[in-house]
Amino acid sequence: MTTIDRGKLGSYERQCVGEELSRLSWLLDTVITPYAQQHPDDEWAHLVLGQLTGARTALQLLARGE
Repeated sequence: MTTIDRGKLGSYERQCVGEELSRLSWLLDTVITPYAQQHPDDEWAHLVLGQLTGARTALQLLARGE
């Protein structure tokens, strides 16, 4: 049976979360936000922007280990 070091696992999990945070931040900063700014009446774009901004905040907390 393999023994898992909780400290190493936590560090690995934070690293994975950090990678996803980078991807999501890139998507928001380069695609979603500029599109939403150019199309202020597009409800779908603003819904996606709000949802993904919330997801980014949650990932930031997880990446810090909180």
